[in-house]
Amino acid sequence: MLESTLKFLAITLFLEVTPGPGVLFILYQSAFSFRNAIAGTMGLLTSNIIWISLVATGLGLVLTQNPVVFNSLRYLGAAYLMYLAYKIMRYGISTAHAPENPQAQEYKSIWSSYRQGMLTSLANPKALLFFMALFPQFTRPDYFVHDIVYFGALKMLCLGTVMISYGLMGRRLFNYIGQSSWSKVISRALGGGIMIAAIAVARG
Repeated sequence: MLESTLKFLAITLFLEVTPGPGVLFILYQSAFSFRNAIAGTMGLLTSNIIWISLVATGLGLVLTQNPVVFNSLRYLGAAYLMYLAYKIMRYGISTAHAPENPQAQEYKSIWSSYRQGMLTSLANPKALLFFMALFPQFTRPDYFVHDIVYFGALKMLCLGTVMISYGLMGRRLFNYIGQSSWSKVISRALGGGIMIAAIAVARG
């Protein structure tokens, strides 16, 4: 069990550290406050609980075996990521004009960060395919649900640790650059990265 745990941690940490929509989203939230980054991380963790629960109950297999349902989720997810990318690129990370900009003000809400974090992860149903491919390699047939819970908890621990670390780094970066022109460049880069992810989700 120890060997399986170490292998699982190595794979999971590598994948979590690799920049993706979740990482870009947390970096964006960190521009407003570390609390927003934590709230966004909690949203990502909530969606992971949903994906893992689907795998543990077998409902994930039902969803992935139904092309109409799965493709509908995929296109809806891609549309949401594209919308999020647009908002980031359009409104940026400047809070100076937040009082005149309801859209910018929304990003300062802790609840908004949580909700968007959850939707950002749920927007990529291919994550379900990944979980369904990863977990069976480490689970035992007689203890399937038990092992899913165990490795699922490890997955969430890795996710939380990595995302909070990115949130800290992002907060320090944005504290350093302030509201300079670099903040606009970075916000557009983050939005562009999420837009690329949206296209990848749509293309399958």
